[in-house]
Amino acid sequence: MPLILFLAAPGSRCRFLRSRTRLPRTLHARQYVSPCRTFTHTRLQCLAADQPRSRVHGTIYPTQPKHPNGSNSHPDLRHLDGFQRGYASCDVLPENEQDLFASILGVAAAEEIAEQIEEEENKDHIENSDGFTPVLSRRTRKRQRSSQPDMVLDSIHNGARDLYWSSDAGKMDYSYISPPLRGPGGALRRDLRTKPAETIASRIEGPVSLYSILSGQLSILTQSPCVETSFTRQELAVLASKGHSPKDVQLWTTCLLTGSSIPATAVFKHDHRSTPLFLLLLYLRRKHIRAFALGTVMRHLRTRLQSEPIEWTSLQLLIIRLLRHARVVWPEAIPWITSLFCTEAARIYNQTETSSYSSRFLQSLTRFCNTILSLLALPAPEHPFLASSHQEKAQFLVLQFMASCEPALTVTRHGFQGVARNQLTHAKTAREREWAKLKGPSWPPWKENRHSMDEDKGYMFAVSRASRLLHRLYEGGYAGRQWEKVAEVYAGWDTDSSPTIQTRYSLPQASTEDNPNVSNVPLWAARIRATRTSREAWACFLAYEESNTKVSSEVYLAMFEKLYHPEIEAQESEHGGAQLHQSNGSNSTNLLPGDMKEVLPDPKSPLHLIYLNEPVPQYLQLYDRMWRKGVQPKKRLLAFLLDTLPDFSTCLHLLEASQDRWGGGVRMLYQGSIFDVSAPPVPDYFITSFIRCLCRFGRFKQSPPDKPAQVTAGEHELRFRYDQTYLTEYAYALLMHFRPAYRPPWTAYMQKVIYGHGKQKSAESQYPTMCALFDKLNEIDVDPDDAQFQLLCAVARYSAQTAYKGLFSPEFAEHILTTAPPLLRTNFHNLVGANLDPSSKMQPSSASNALPPHVPSPAVFQAYVRALGFLRDYEGLYSFSSWLTTYHKEVTVRANAQHGGPQILYRTLVALRAALEGTLDSKKVHEGAPQEIIELVKAQIEAVEGWQWPLEEHVDTYVGWQASLRGPVRVRVPDVL
Repeated sequence: MPLILFLAAPGSRCRFLRSRTRLPRTLHARQYVSPCRTFTHTRLQCLAADQPRSRVHGTIYPTQPKHPNGSNSHPDLRHLDGFQRGYASCDVLPENEQDLFASILGVAAAEEIAEQIEEEENKDHIENSDGFTPVLSRRTRKRQRSSQPDMVLDSIHNGARDLYWSSDAGKMDYSYISPPLRGPGGALRRDLRTKPAETIASRIEGPVSLYSILSGQLSILTQSPCVETSFTRQELAVLASKGHSPKDVQLWTTCLLTGSSIPATAVFKHDHRSTPLFLLLLYLRRKHIRAFALGTVMRHLRTRLQSEPIEWTSLQLLIIRLLRHARVVWPEAIPWITSLFCTEAARIYNQTETSSYSSRFLQSLTRFCNTILSLLALPAPEHPFLASSHQEKAQFLVLQFMASCEPALTVTRHGFQGVARNQLTHAKTAREREWAKLKGPSWPPWKENRHSMDEDKGYMFAVSRASRLLHRLYEGGYAGRQWEKVAEVYAGWDTDSSPTIQTRYSLPQASTEDNPNVSNVPLWAARIRATRTSREAWACFLAYEESNTKVSSEVYLAMFEKLYHPEIEAQESEHGGAQLHQSNGSNSTNLLPGDMKEVLPDPKSPLHLIYLNEPVPQYLQLYDRMWRKGVQPKKRLLAFLLDTLPDFSTCLHLLEASQDRWGGGVRMLYQGSIFDVSAPPVPDYFITSFIRCLCRFGRFKQSPPDKPAQVTAGEHELRFRYDQTYLTEYAYALLMHFRPAYRPPWTAYMQKVIYGHGKQKSAESQYPTMCALFDKLNEIDVDPDDAQFQLLCAVARYSAQTAYKGLFSPEFAEHILTTAPPLLRTNFHNLVGANLDPSSKMQPSSASNALPPHVPSPAVFQAYVRALGFLRDYEGLYSFSSWLTTYHKEVTVRANAQHGGPQILYRTLVALRAALEGTLDSKKVHEGAPQEIIELVKAQIEAVEGWQWPLEEHVDTYVGWQASLRGPVRVRVPDVL
């Protein structure tokens, strides 16, 4: 049974560190007569009757009234007489009600009594009308007082308050209380749960502090901006004692009230001593921060922590908020943040190792390290598989720190699950690939030896990294639950120890692990995904229906994914193994089942075909089967269907049948009444699917709209069904109304702007429309991502190519050729330059404690080089070459992280030489860059180990093949390069 210190018996050896005894909290006279009582309304009546009083430790207590029978005990508390006499001969007084009654009434009864006492105290405080206000307990005062960060943010009375996350009612606020302690059965202690949200008027104000000073200034500025702020003498004294001035407070208010995140970081560019740490924590509570602003904060922290230590509670808040922003806008910075945590945690651990609080801190450190491992497994909103490599590196840093402690910190179930979740998102290692090639074409895919050397390759050879982690979890004493079974299926092994296809998948976090009767739905969905062909997946789906497991949209989603993705042909290579080719002829070598979403064809031999009592359905056949079975699509399945259904009439049927989802949010989107709300009532991923659906079936009449369309409800219903032009107008209206910080909806509309029309009369509107969309993103303080920048490069390239052909008016052509180069260069710098300090020169990230750069896909590099080449911006090409060679290590790692990445990177170098020599456009060869720039770029490329200046024949092949392409953007390069 765990030791609970506040319930330890008085006089016990467990009651250490109690040299001076605190007086007890209030016990109401109408319930109990305690030898230790403070003032209440009833006790004042006793004092008014001139009853004798005694003084204990300088505090006045009324003498206990005698019972009519002559005893000194109240009739309801006679069983406490011996307990009270025991205290009479003891110098130690009880500290609280739990200490006084727990040993007699029990823990549960003591807690219930404490709650009743508090309720009556609060009732007396409200109902008392004689002008006397009793002194509330410290626990009651703390519960009625809001946290200081919430006090500061709640004092903002204008739209700037929406920039920050607010503490939800009932949600644990770690900036206000300590991490929760759990009682028997895993339940949270009731005295550590947070209070409901309260108004400012109901808070009990604390003493003057930096928080209260900043809160008062924010309240004045946001309510009456024209009123000149002032400070009281006490506030000036507090500021002076902390080394601050009223001018510093003005900078703090500017930081919190500025809408754009980059200008708001100006306060962190000054001396760190003039900026309190709590202001940085408040700034990180913003909902969205741009990558460059996050880089400014991280550079400020790097300088600050070199000379100023940080407390453990502040460090936890800082790391959690930094990781939240980095996962969204800058995944490359996650290892840097984790390294910062390990360094500071090690310093705090070494300082507290010899103190009396080391055991308490060790418990908190263990819990938080496992929390970090779980947070590092959360998928990034965009490109989660690519970001998982940075998260893996960060997890290894945390595990290394946990192992370096004495004693080593324990990895709990949540920690094991976090590391296993991350490993499931990685591509196969060399050993895992070799085992995958040994799997036979039948199902289950048992091993088939190719030669005698494969006979010794058993389970220990075949087990994947995720399976090994799960084995360590079992060895640590944790029982396997439903989540572990699902993870094993994705890791390559079913529950009956038969093999499956090791599949890359972002497995959700276990949310029902404490429930032993969880459903087998996630397990069946995993079995369907961990297959190679649609026939194997359909066999698993039929087995799911026969298992009498409850009908779920999650299993249907897995089956829809298998039927939607195209089929890839598999051909045996010369060295054994399979080379995968799509039906359009593009090569996708080195891909194995489970590493891609596409499916393989059925085996050629009838002996390897799995038996089916029903044929594999088509996509729409499965859709009809879903409705016949009574399955209501929801959440991810609803979004997937809306994004992939082949015709608009079926999409309308889906929207009508699911209009009650998210509290009627789908109905509001469908009927056009969603403009009555300020925030979308549906999640971001469904908004993205809805806009993709509109852009997929809509079209532009002449050019994209420049302002949202305004129609009535009846006109909307008619045009939504029958007018394809209105669909794109409606998508644009949704973007302009909600302006989501989630970037995929913007990307879907940008793709429609480029691919949606190919007429020459609408080509003039593409470049201005893209510039306007990028301006909208800048207004809502959102950075364009890699895909959006690649689309901008494509539009600029196509516009420049058309302008040089003389198809635009001279004024418009001049506008494009003069504004497009600086626009591209500025956006590229914003995309990759978050790690750069404007006051210093560009330094490689291999420097000590340097921030890593953001490295886009090699396809983005190729699009950028081609755009600058057609715009004939040779200085921009030289600047890009300098950045590329400076961060060549990171660029190489990023290229190796995706299939075909090294080949696309080399094609970027080929495009770079062709652009500098003026041969990028074979139909119109121009003079090209000066020879000095060509030689400088060539020297930079050849200085990188493993890189080379492209050969002339490669340039000719690349240019000739590019000239044969049709369309402004869609680019495929032959395999010879």
